[in-house]
Amino acid sequence: MDASVVENAPNQKEVDSKMATTEESEKPSNSIGLLPIMIFLAATVATAVVVEVLPHASRVFPWKSTDSSEDQLQPPPTYAIFGRSPTEEHLVHVVSVLHKFGYQRVGVNESWNLLWAHDYPFLSFANLKNLGQHQVVNHYPGCGYLTNKVDLCTTQLPFLPRAFRLPAEREEFLDYARENPQVLFVQKHNEHRHIRVRAPADIAFGSNDSFVQEFVQRPYLVDGHKFDIGVYVVITSVNPLRVYIYTGDVLFRYCPVKYHPFDAENVDKYIVGDDYLPTWEVPSLRKYYNRFGGSMRTVFEAYVRDQGKDPAQIWPQVEHIVRTTIAAKEKDIVNILRSYRTHNFFDLMRFDLFIDEDLKVFLMEANMSPNLSSAHFKPNSLLYEQVLYSVFNLVGIRPLTSTSGTLLGESSEMITADKNLATDLNKCAAHDCDKSCNKEECDLCLQCLSGSEYKMLQQAHQEHLHRVDMKRIFPKPIHDPTRFNVMAETANMSKKNAWMTRWFHNKCQFDAVWCN
Repeated sequence: MDASVVENAPNQKEVDSKMATTEESEKPSNSIGLLPIMIFLAATVATAVVVEVLPHASRVFPWKSTDSSEDQLQPPPTYAIFGRSPTEEHLVHVVSVLHKFGYQRVGVNESWNLLWAHDYPFLSFANLKNLGQHQVVNHYPGCGYLTNKVDLCTTQLPFLPRAFRLPAEREEFLDYARENPQVLFVQKHNEHRHIRVRAPADIAFGSNDSFVQEFVQRPYLVDGHKFDIGVYVVITSVNPLRVYIYTGDVLFRYCPVKYHPFDAENVDKYIVGDDYLPTWEVPSLRKYYNRFGGSMRTVFEAYVRDQGKDPAQIWPQVEHIVRTTIAAKEKDIVNILRSYRTHNFFDLMRFDLFIDEDLKVFLMEANMSPNLSSAHFKPNSLLYEQVLYSVFNLVGIRPLTSTSGTLLGESSEMITADKNLATDLNKCAAHDCDKSCNKEECDLCLQCLSGSEYKMLQQAHQEHLHRVDMKRIFPKPIHDPTRFNVMAETANMSKKNAWMTRWFHNKCQFDAVWCN
């Protein structure tokens, strides 16, 4: 309340008292009882609470306008950058795209709508536990469960080469090495430096925060070069989990030296470094890339077909690996999120994978802040800006000319209305869900959604409409609704993940565009 109002309050009471006395002396007694006043005040408070809590209250209470002149005159949205690097060349494309969207940069300690953190920000800013409605951060608290190389690679998942944490699992490693004498190993540190194939006798067992991992010896080669692939992944929600991958292209990086004859001392034969061989310099890929305008992914697929193999088998494996890995770590992230009042986060990661001779895909690592700098390779600038364009649109960071509004968290009924979220109307009617929500069959019926559940579906709906080149992989795409067993698919999911999966399944049954 304004200070001047508080200071003048006693005088205002005296005036009100005098006016009331004058009126009473001039008019017959017709006073209002205390009970009606109390009822009026209670109704006013209740209305305010409902308008605030219900995300679709504007349809119930039409006087709560979302298109006032005050909103139209609001300043442009802002962003801040957090990072420990002395330079920002790795963020050139982030800044460029945000400026094209109409965002203005401010300091990290000022009021911002987007915090783009290149480094993990949650140990540096306590206020991130209480983000405002129009604020969002580009990382999830606890994302280290996915991006910490030791934690991830020592997780028992079938597409991760066998790994052992050092020094804790020294004996298990030595037993495995004795049982598999033909296997080679690489020792890795969490900073991903000084990687080299080593014999078991040469492993540094006293090195903390490191691990030793089985080396896959039969990689798929292109013109004799080993390579890895970088797939851009976005987590937009946790509990319920929603995950997308970028399908516009994939980052292919080739080792600068041919793999054969193999020499463990020459790491350029099997480790991809900063000075990797780009697609457009690989002889067999040049014609597809330079003459026919292919992307890194499509020219690789053309090469694989030239060798008599089908590259289509690669990408379902990639989706399965990303989906399974994130789902395996979701509980850990959820536990961290319990101390956060709001969950206005998303996470752009890059999953690095490699392929063996049989086109079997393996996971190497997940990068928390993938390199988006084209300083080494200028042609990559288009890839990075297209990735960012898709990511930003997906999570609600859109150009000011967009009909979706100018601030994060704003929603327009023109984009998402009740009818866009309502599903399975026959079931809702059959179980009288408009009269009682106590039945499990009613948990997706519009009348039974809580405010937070309504917001979850609203966000999922808007993500679907603004995917650009993003593909949802969790909940899993439904390629054939008639053969999709939703009960089996959700049997081992958390309650929220099963709930969200059933909503997408319901949408898919009536509109095929929602199946993928």
